[in-house]
Amino acid sequence: MTGYQNTVMGYNSLNSNTTGYQNTALGYGTLSSNSTGWQNTAIGYQSMLNTTTGYQNTALGFYSLLSNTTGNYNIAVGNYTLGSNTTGNNNTGLVMAL
Repeated sequence: MTGYQNTVMGYNSLNSNTTGYQNTALGYGTLSSNSTGWQNTAIGYQSMLNTTTGYQNTALGFYSLLSNTTGNYNIAVGNYTLGSNTTGNNNTGLVMAL
């Protein structure tokens, strides 16, 4: 692995990373498929689970940006937010609970 400046906490998090850098993965299975994506932040159970090469995404919440693979510049806040996005770019999803 030649990636650098990554922060990881959680079982199976960022475990496929090769050259990805400046990623933050907190929670079980977060960013586990990431190989070369960079500057991603994933916090919450399996958030950004399938992201491989996507970059500059932020996912906060259980299964947020779950299906994202190569999408970039996305922001997902809340459980399941943007969970079906695969390759879309520049999306923002927000779930608010009362």
